[in-house]
Amino acid sequence: MASKTETSASAANVRETLTGYASRTQLVVVGITAVALLARFVNLGTRVAHQDEARVAYWAYRFMETGVYEYRPIVHGPFLTIVDGHLFGLFGASDFTMRLVVALIGGLLPLSALLFRERLRDSETVAMALLLAFNPILLYYSRFYRNDVLLAGLMLVAFGFFVRAYDHRRPAYLYAGVAAFALAFTTKENALVYPVTWAGAAVLLWDHRLFAERAGDRGLLTAVWERVRQTAVGVLNWWPHFTLVIFEFCAIVVFFYAPRGTDRLPGTDVPGLYEALANPTLLPAVVEHATLGSWNDFVGQWGGGNEGSYLSALKPLLSVLEAGAIVLLALAILGFVVDRYVGERPSDAVSFTAYWGFASVLGYPVIVDNPFPWETIHMIVPLVVPAAVGLALIARLGFESVSDGDALSATAAALILLLVVGQVGATAVNTSYLDSQSPDNELVQYAQSSSDMKPVLQEVRDVARSNDGIDVMYYGDDPNFDGDNFYAPDPSSHAVPPAGDGWFARLPFAWYMELYGAETDSVRQPELLQGDDKPPVVIALGDANSCSKTYDNAEDIDEYMDGYRRYEVQRYLHDSGCVISSTVIYVNENATRE
Repeated sequence: MASKTETSASAANVRETLTGYASRTQLVVVGITAVALLARFVNLGTRVAHQDEARVAYWAYRFMETGVYEYRPIVHGPFLTIVDGHLFGLFGASDFTMRLVVALIGGLLPLSALLFRERLRDSETVAMALLLAFNPILLYYSRFYRNDVLLAGLMLVAFGFFVRAYDHRRPAYLYAGVAAFALAFTTKENALVYPVTWAGAAVLLWDHRLFAERAGDRGLLTAVWERVRQTAVGVLNWWPHFTLVIFEFCAIVVFFYAPRGTDRLPGTDVPGLYEALANPTLLPAVVEHATLGSWNDFVGQWGGGNEGSYLSALKPLLSVLEAGAIVLLALAILGFVVDRYVGERPSDAVSFTAYWGFASVLGYPVIVDNPFPWETIHMIVPLVVPAAVGLALIARLGFESVSDGDALSATAAALILLLVVGQVGATAVNTSYLDSQSPDNELVQYAQSSSDMKPVLQEVRDVARSNDGIDVMYYGDDPNFDGDNFYAPDPSSHAVPPAGDGWFARLPFAWYMELYGAETDSVRQPELLQGDDKPPVVIALGDANSCSKTYDNAEDIDEYMDGYRRYEVQRYLHDSGCVISSTVIYVNENATRE
C-alpha cells in the first residue's frame, strides 16, 4: 500500500496536471481572442457607412455636440448612442471609431467560452471560442455599427455568469451576470425576447430532469413538489443578493434610458439625469420616464411584430443562415444529438443553449417586422455551445483514430475538418473583406451602398474645410413622387430623431456632412442653381431606369453644372423600382485648388 506521503504527492501531481491543462486551454482561448480582435480591426473604417450605421452615428455625433439625449425607439437602445458620443469626444469621429465599440466587444466575445469551461471539455471550450471568433455572420456584424452583436453577446455572457454562480454559489458571478443582462437591455428592444426563450428552455430542461430521474413510487406531484421546494430554498438563501441585483438592474437601465440635457430640448418638461442627481426631488420623474415612458415608446414603435406571413420572413433569414452559418447549424444539430443520446446524461448547458437557439430560429420570423440579415445573430450565438460539442467531437475522433492506427477514420475526420475550416474561412474573407458591399453578398442588407464613394466623400470633406458659407446644396422635391426627396422645408426638424422631411433621404451623406462640419442647404427649383454663386458641392438623385415616374433628378440641373466634376454613386445596393439608389454628386473643379 502507498504511504500517506506518497498519496498526497500523487494527488498534488494530479492537481498540478489539471491546473496545467486548464491554463493551456485558457491561453489558447486568449490567443484565439487576440486573432478575433485583429480580424475585426483590420480595415474597420474602409467600408462606406450603411444607412442604418449613418443614421445612428449621426445622432451619437449630435449627442457629443449638444449633450442632449432622449430615448427614441427608432434609433434603438441608448447604449451605442451614449457610448459613441463620448468616444467621439475623446478620439474624434470617423467610420473607424463609429464601429470601434462593436468590434471590440465582438472580438472579446470568444473569451465568454471560458465561462463554460467547467461544463464543457477543454476541446469544446476551444471550439466554442473558434466559432465565436470566425463565424462569418458574427465577424461581418462585429464590423458593423449595430446593436445586435452587443445584445446577443452580452446575453451569452450573462448566461455564462449565471451558470458559474449556480455551480460555485458565488454571489460575485450573479452580480456580474446581472450587469451584463442589464447592459443588454440598453442595446436593443428585442432583449425582451431573451427572458422568454430562457424561460422556455428552463421548462424543457426541468422536464427533462424529471423524465430522467423518474417519479417512481413518489408520484409525479411529489417529484414536482420536491423540485419546486429545492428551488425555493435556494432562492430564499440568496434573497439579499436577489434584492440587490434588482436594484443593480434598475440602476443600469435608468442610467442609460434617462434623458440628458432636456433643458436644451424644446417641447419637453422631463428633467435630465444630471439635473435629477443635483436635485433628488426630480429623480422620480426621471426614473418613471426612463422605465415606463421608454416602455410605452417601444411598444408604440415596435409592438406590432411581423405583420406579413411567416414564410415571407423565414425564407430570407434561412438564406442568410445558409450563406453564413450552415456549418454552425450542422455542428449544433450534431452536438445536441450526441450530447443528448450518448453518455450518461446530457449537459444542462448544452441542452439549454440548444433549446434557446432552436427556439430563436423558429420564433424570430414571428416577431421581426423586417427580416433583415442581422436578426440571424440572435439565432447563432446560443447555438455556438452545441456546435462546439459537435466540432470538438469530430476533432477528438480524428485524434483518437490516429492513436489507434485507424487511417480511414482519421482521414475522414481530417477531411471534414478541412472542409469546415475552408468553407468558414473562405466565406468569412469574402463577406467581410473582399465583397463587403456587394449585392451578391447575402449578409449585405439593401441599404448598404454598393459603390466606392469614399474618394468622392473625401473630396467633399476637403471642400468643406476650405470653403466659407454653404458647402453642400441638396436638390430635389416632388410632392407627387413617393420615393425620396432631398429638399428639407424645415431644417430645424433635423435636430432630434426622428428627423423631419429631407433628412432620411440624405443618408448616408447626412453622417458624413456632420462629420466634416459641412454647411448644408436645399432647393427645389432648378433655376436657383444658375449662376456662379452656387455652393461648391451639389447633390441630386440620379435618373433611374427602374422607376417609370418622373421626379426631380440630376438631369434637371445638368445644364447649370459647367465647371463641376460629376460623380455617380449608389445610396443603396442598386435602384429598385422607385427607391432611387443612384445619386449624383457635383464638385466644383476649383473648390480645392488652393
